[in-house]
Amino acid sequence: MKSWMASIVKLKKQIFHAGMIGLMAGSLLFTTGGSVAEPSMKPLLKEPTAHGWSSQNMQAAIFPALNNDVLSCSTSSCLSSALKNVTPGKRIELAPGTYTGSFSSDVDGTKALPITIQSQDPANPAVLSGYSTGSGFSLRIRGDHWIIRDLTFTNAQKGILLDNSNHTLIMNAEVHNIGYEGVHFRDGTSYSTIENAYIHDTGKTGAGFGEGVYVGSANGASYDPNTNYNTIRNVVFGPNITAEHIDIKERSIGTLVEGCTFYGEGISGANYADSFIDVKGNEAVIRNNIGYQNGNSVIVDAFQLHEIIPSWGQNNTFENNIVYLTDPSVFVIGAYSSTSAIAIQNTRSPAGNMYKGNVMVQ
Repeated sequence: MKSWMASIVKLKKQIFHAGMIGLMAGSLLFTTGGSVAEPSMKPLLKEPTAHGWSSQNMQAAIFPALNNDVLSCSTSSCLSSALKNVTPGKRIELAPGTYTGSFSSDVDGTKALPITIQSQDPANPAVLSGYSTGSGFSLRIRGDHWIIRDLTFTNAQKGILLDNSNHTLIMNAEVHNIGYEGVHFRDGTSYSTIENAYIHDTGKTGAGFGEGVYVGSANGASYDPNTNYNTIRNVVFGPNITAEHIDIKERSIGTLVEGCTFYGEGISGANYADSFIDVKGNEAVIRNNIGYQNGNSVIVDAFQLHEIIPSWGQNNTFENNIVYLTDPSVFVIGAYSSTSAIAIQNTRSPAGNMYKGNVMVQ
C-alpha cells in the first residue's frame, strides 16, 4: 500500500504541474474487496450560487478584459511592489522561479474587475516561499475579489492567508512544507473558494495546528469569526497533514466541501486531530468526497462534529461521501455533545461502524 500510495502521489504532482489537477479526483483508481472501481467525481454546481464561484461562471471572471494591464515580475522586490500598487482589473504575472518573502496586499478588486496573481507558465509555476516554517506567511490577501492561480506556496508558518477577503478564488495551487495550516479563511472572509488544489505536508512546526484548510477562528480569538459560505472544491489533501484536513470553526455558516480527496497518513492526534473534517459551525454541506484511512490508527471518525459554544455544530449535511476505513471501529460520522447531522447515502469499505450521536439518516 505504501509504495502504491507513493506512486499515486508522485503521479498526481506531475499531473498538477501540467495544469491538469482538476482531473485528479475523477481519475483515481482504488481497490476494495478484491475488485477495482473508479469513482465518478462530477462537478455539481453548474451556475453561480451563494458560495460565490462555480464551474461555469469561473472562466469569464478568470480572464477579464485586461488589454495591456499586466504587471510582469521576475524578482521578489517587483512582486512586493506590484501587490501594493495593483489596481482593479490588473493581473500580476510571475515568471518561473522562487520569490522569497511574506507577501501581502490590502488592495480591493471589484466584481467586474477582479485582481489576478498568477504564473506566467502554469506548467512551471512560480513559487512563493516564506522565510521559514516558524513564522510569517507565503501570501496574505486583505482585499476583496482576488484570483490566485497556478502558483506554489511553501516554507512559511501559514501558506495562504485570506483576512476579510470576500469573493476571492484560489485555484490550481499547491501548498506544502508549511509550519501550521496550509490555507486559512480568517477574519470574516466569506463567499470565497479554493478549487483544484493540492495541499500536503503541513504542521511542520506545530502538529496540532497543521490543518489543510482552516475556516474561521477559535472562540475567543480577536478576529471576526463570521466566515460564511466559503467553498472547498476538488482539493487533494495529504499525505502528511498533521491536523484535520479541514477544520470548520464555530460561528462559520454554510461551508461547502465537495469533490475532495483525503489521504489519512500523517494525521497526528495532536490537539485532538483525529478526523478528516471537524465541523463546529452550522449548515455545512459535505458531499461527494473520498477519504482513505490508509492504516492510520489515530483516526477515530472520518467526519466529526463538536459543540464548542451552544447552538453551534448544528444542521450539517453529509451526502454521497465514500470512505475507505481500514479499522471497522472507526465511524463515518461522529456527532458529539449536542451537535446534529443529516446523513444521505454515505458508504464505507470494508463494512464497519457508520454513525454515532445525533445523526439523522435519510
